[in-house]
Amino acid sequence: MAEIINDILDKDDVKTLLEYIATEDERSDIRPDVSSKHPRWDVDDWPQHIVEKGLNKIFPNGFKMEEITFQDTRIGLKPHTDNGSLPGTVGKTVMFCLYAEPAAETVFFKNYWQGWRSSGAFFTRQHWTPFQYKLPGKDGELVYVEDLRVLHQGLLEGNDYPEFDVTPEFIKLVESTIKKRSIPRDEDIKIDKETGFIQAGPRVNDYRTLSNYKPELLFDKELHEKWLSDVPYEDLHGLELDTVLEWQEGAAIVFNREQLHASSSNHSRKIFMTAFCHGL
Repeated sequence: MAEIINDILDKDDVKTLLEYIATEDERSDIRPDVSSKHPRWDVDDWPQHIVEKGLNKIFPNGFKMEEITFQDTRIGLKPHTDNGSLPGTVGKTVMFCLYAEPAAETVFFKNYWQGWRSSGAFFTRQHWTPFQYKLPGKDGELVYVEDLRVLHQGLLEGNDYPEFDVTPEFIKLVESTIKKRSIPRDEDIKIDKETGFIQAGPRVNDYRTLSNYKPELLFDKELHEKWLSDVPYEDLHGLELDTVLEWQEGAAIVFNREQLHASSSNHSRKIFMTAFCHGL
């Protein structure tokens, strides 16, 4: 079961990690909606000792690290699972809460997915392509774009888009985002600064592959409005809420990587670090 462990990091630890993600370097991937960094364990120069200290509190018998990600995000991740577990280990996600504005929660369901994909999987009943995106509008708010490629073609043809401040820099932003979103996430593909570090995980629309799926169950509308208003309501049918964990600065949220979970819809910005690892 998912749990939150408070005070894993002290204020100085949090400050150091926030400064690290705010400093752009060769491990950074800057996009309109999410900025991320992917330091390599035991390879890159980054505050690994802080994370290692925290993980040792959580896994007294030791751990095997697979991947580290930092994210500074203005969006929320819809229902999904994380990377699968390695045979003979307990696959865990450990999320260190660094900052939330005005507040953030992680929503967990009583549903698990045993299918193994290196990038986890998102569950939705909606049509989806990686070119659906949100770009910053004139007022600074994110504007939904159905297809970045169509927008790009329209920009080249001189079409009017009053919701955007169309400049050469904006057109370059659209072009670079299309390029990054065109690369599938695959462990066999060389990941570098040009292609980006976070690629969209696969979408699964067969909910029958989830444990505890109840096709006749309608999701509670009040819970939808309170926690998941940015998720299409029909995407939640058949799912059952497990728990909602409210973020606390310096806390760690720990859960099985196969458990279905989602960001709540209550934040305008949040910053966190995720360790995908295996308890020994």
